[in-house]
Amino acid sequence: MFITRATRHDKADVKEFYAANEWHDADAGEGVTFLAREGQVAGCVRLIEIAPQKIIVEDVVVAAERRGQGLGRSLMQAAMNSRGGALYLCTHPETLGFYEKLGFTEMAFDDLIPEAQGYFTAHGDWPTRKGHDHRFMSAR
Repeated sequence: MFITRATRHDKADVKEFYAANEWHDADAGEGVTFLAREGQVAGCVRLIEIAPQKIIVEDVVVAAERRGQGLGRSLMQAAMNSRGGALYLCTHPETLGFYEKLGFTEMAFDDLIPEAQGYFTAHGDWPTRKGHDHRFMSAR
């Protein structure tokens, strides 16, 4: 298993991975994608710079058969170590603990920087749809 920054040659594999894992709203062309590969893609994460040193963590997905093996943590650490600055993400309540172990803390939407609020609003994460709970977190 190796983790690397995706190149333009990986774009089709990344799109196929997201589709196979029922992650249909990913835009593999926006930001910088990091992937874990063992022949096929086993996990991905994207970092999108919304302002200087202000980065959104998007589309963190690990293949179902690889979950619980530390791959998500390794993938996130590689992506986080590649960039400086503040990180922001939107997640669901069941994954808060995962991100807390990586140094993220939960925060209210109103406490996010304006650029992050704008990003999450434009991408449909806020306001949260009825019956769909989104939480916001930051690190560094």
